[in-house]
Amino acid sequence: MRLIGINLQNFRNLNALSLEFTTDRVFFLGSNGQGKSNLLEAIGICSSLRSFRGASTQSMVREGDLESSLFARYLDDNGTEREVMISFAPKGSKVVHVDGEPVKRLGDLLGQFPSVCLSSRDFRLVRESPSDRRKWMDLVLSSTSNEYFRALQDYYRSMKERNVLLKKQGSDSELLAFEHTLASSAHLIQQVRSSFFPSLSHTFELSYGRLSSDMERASMAYLPDCQATSIDQWTELFARERGRDRQIGSTRKGPHRDDFSLLLNGHDARHYASEGQQKGVVLALRLAEFSYLQKKLGMVPILLADDVLGELDSDRRSNFRKLLPPTAQTFATGTAFPSREEEEIWEAFQVSSGNFTILIPSAKDE
Repeated sequence: MRLIGINLQNFRNLNALSLEFTTDRVFFLGSNGQGKSNLLEAIGICSSLRSFRGASTQSMVREGDLESSLFARYLDDNGTEREVMISFAPKGSKVVHVDGEPVKRLGDLLGQFPSVCLSSRDFRLVRESPSDRRKWMDLVLSSTSNEYFRALQDYYRSMKERNVLLKKQGSDSELLAFEHTLASSAHLIQQVRSSFFPSLSHTFELSYGRLSSDMERASMAYLPDCQATSIDQWTELFARERGRDRQIGSTRKGPHRDDFSLLLNGHDARHYASEGQQKGVVLALRLAEFSYLQKKLGMVPILLADDVLGELDSDRRSNFRKLLPPTAQTFATGTAFPSREEEEIWEAFQVSSGNFTILIPSAKDE
């Protein structure tokens, strides 16, 4: 997948912007707060309607304006031109068109314009709660499987209805009506997650080994909250938990409590890894995500790197550049180029107050 052009209107601090891209290595250079990350955010939104910063839809609209929009043009791996257009209103509504046709459901967009974003916010995947890791896991799996995405929707919808009944002290027969759907969805969700981690873990370990010059070992493992091997077993589990669930008014056990571990040299990376090592862990995780999406979707995702090298030591920075997938179009930001030796490989734009000016090679040396 290649992004060949993007137009933005009233998106964050970007008033009116139209850019064309002719290479596979694009670098946005400038001081902090000028709009570099905003552009990367817009590219990422075309993949999932989600901000890698975790920002709300309302914040996408430039202050004082009624609507913001973005229009992106791509070439897929077969050389076919594709388009996505998204508009945002201040109250949070979104309108999406793909190749001129309206898209009503998120599931119909996921996986069409894949991208993987590396950013400082990725620290949350090591440091924060299991919910952050589940959101990442669910987005990756939903991008590669509509069946998983539908099961996830059904699961949370049924759990919400079950929780309402639990608070009302609903009868067993009332609860069972929602537990049938809850059980079948839980079974599929856990099957997909269980098959996801072995292949992801292998790539993750290899990526971190190359980042650390094989001086350290990172590993990961799926940590299901509870396990059942059939829909009937899930149904029995939810029935068995009704009494305790009624006491607290919510569903206590299930895939909504799953997690996964990130270990460095056999220890929890959250507690035993330095900041630089934690950065290496999340970079390796994102590179494993890239490989997984490429394999499952049969297309090369776009790689977005938002000032990701700052916390790495010189050896890891050098190794990270070697790990950049050669077939991927990469968009990167920074206050300076990664190194003097690399300046010539980037199609570079100077960014200042929301304005993007292409740099010619001679200007990079001044």
